[in-house]
Amino acid sequence: MSHSNKESLHFYKYLNQKIGSVEVVRARRLSFIFSDLACSEKETYIMTIGSRGEGLDVKGSDLDLMYISSLFVVYEPGKNDVKDQRLQFFMDIEDTSPCFTHLRLNTMFDNLSYFVQQMIQQHRGENFISSELYKSQLLKENIDFLSMLNNIHGPCLTDCSGKGDLAFCLKCDQWVTQAKSWISRPRSTWPPPGLISKITSYGVLFVPIGNKGSITEHLQWRISFSVAEKILIYSFSHTQLLCYALLKILVKEIIDKNQVVKGLLCSYFLKTLLFWISEETETSVWRPDNFIPCFMACLQRLIYCIEYSTLLHYFIPDNNLFYLRFNSKNQNTLINILKNSYQTGIQIFSASETIHDYRRFPCETTRSVCGNMTVMKTVMNQQDLYSPVSFMPTTNFIISCMLYTLLHHCKTELSRCILTLLISYEYQRIPLKLTHIDNPNNKQRYKIYKHNLSQLLVGVNSDAVSGWAILAFFFYCHKHYLKSKDIINYTLTKFTIESTLSKITLRHTQKLKRMSLSKTITNSNVLFAQNSLLSPAELNTDVMKYPIILQSLTFTHFIHFLCSYHLEDLESCIHCAKQLNAIVFDNQQLDHTKYAGELFVFDYILFGIVLQMLRVLGYGCDLLPSALFRQAADIDKFNITSAAFRLHHST
Repeated sequence: MSHSNKESLHFYKYLNQKIGSVEVVRARRLSFIFSDLACSEKETYIMTIGSRGEGLDVKGSDLDLMYISSLFVVYEPGKNDVKDQRLQFFMDIEDTSPCFTHLRLNTMFDNLSYFVQQMIQQHRGENFISSELYKSQLLKENIDFLSMLNNIHGPCLTDCSGKGDLAFCLKCDQWVTQAKSWISRPRSTWPPPGLISKITSYGVLFVPIGNKGSITEHLQWRISFSVAEKILIYSFSHTQLLCYALLKILVKEIIDKNQVVKGLLCSYFLKTLLFWISEETETSVWRPDNFIPCFMACLQRLIYCIEYSTLLHYFIPDNNLFYLRFNSKNQNTLINILKNSYQTGIQIFSASETIHDYRRFPCETTRSVCGNMTVMKTVMNQQDLYSPVSFMPTTNFIISCMLYTLLHHCKTELSRCILTLLISYEYQRIPLKLTHIDNPNNKQRYKIYKHNLSQLLVGVNSDAVSGWAILAFFFYCHKHYLKSKDIINYTLTKFTIESTLSKITLRHTQKLKRMSLSKTITNSNVLFAQNSLLSPAELNTDVMKYPIILQSLTFTHFIHFLCSYHLEDLESCIHCAKQLNAIVFDNQQLDHTKYAGELFVFDYILFGIVLQMLRVLGYGCDLLPSALFRQAADIDKFNITSAAFRLHHST
């Protein structure tokens, strides 16, 4: 093997460690596929898109979701199904640019619900659904699981922090005429005919955003090929996927440091570039030992596209994505940066945050095989990432779909393990998603108690601690304080067990079954839905506003304190306070610009509440509750929690 081949292989293995091995990527993808299933209903479907849905987890990878309603359907003129009971729209591409369309109503206006009527606007004497009114109406509706989404960002609704986008889409079940040429155009070997047939059978989506600058921008919808793009990315070899990831790192961590060109290149452009190169290249080229030349070829093509301001849409080439994208100043700056990167080679990444230590990474440790423990931790992290939509009501239909999938379609150990975990999570969260209902009938109350308890007992199989912590909280809510404390003491031992397991070598963890390992992992969170039937009374102010997410260890110590407080066990209360103090101290050592600071907000709030309650028992300490609430308020820049309110009322 030549020196260049050895360097490529070494770099490829290093990226497996930093970005994810084949198995880790597969675990990420399966986790999101099954999570999509869990959050989909009979009349809606949620799909994870973007880098996370594609199996990547690099800096800047936000959680992007598409919400597809089956109550609406789009047809091309002359192709509608008269028997279709859904609300029908026709594509109308008059006076629109490639990739955009108007959607003309094909249903009597008077037959529409008032909610939908507010989205309709007249144009050329006919009724069209407005993309702008569509988004604004969804915000006004304030659907429970959308309570955290309160801003419009392009075609999406997003939360205050902008870290998660949810696009509400309409669907056409057929492949549209504008993209017909994609099916039969000349290409090398990728994508193969079978994949093309699969992609076209899914049809296309329409996202609510118009062509910027158009006089009918507010009415237009963009044709989206997100489903097709996801399928194509899934067909990539691992070498292709890592090239895509490396381009993203180059843009986010090196190019965007220059303010003149920051934001000019986005992931969608890089994805489109990879599609074109893959279509023109033999699949045999994308080998691990040829990784660096493959990446440099991608970089060279990117320079070419920017020099000529030409990057054609992969499915509708009439749309030039780089048309009027650059001015002479930022174009020249961008070209110079990229040419310098090309000349420097992979050493350019010594200036990146993610892969700066490549040269110091020893060759003998670059193993592409990932241990089972790493895979399962990846799965657990994916579940926590999906939490913004995990508050959607769980129904028997969803559970049935998941069980059916587990029994009939899960062929691998990994897929069975992930879906089993997800089912456990759903059972764990069902009682936490229920809203308050008055039940004066004691018999009915007891029936609900037994039903919720049975679901929570299934939920303890999700991971090492969150299920047990919620079960302990369930008993606390029903004033079974001693029983709750017993469960908490058992739960806290799990954290010690995990620290012991972390010392087990890769060779040993490979032998352990994944499902067994999942029950030793403690880095999961506890989630409470808005106005949840089961939620800490001490956090009612927070739960009334938004769903909340708590770190499992913090929550466990907090419930332990509450039980001890009601049992008037001052010694145990003080012990719990010391444990929470240690957690808060550890948080203070972290850089919240790099970590999810909003997750730590409740650590400070819970500890502040504990100090307030200790004062009621006559025990005080040097640290004041107001100091904790002030720290929480500093992190909570969007005022999502009760931190500012508590600070005001504690001074």
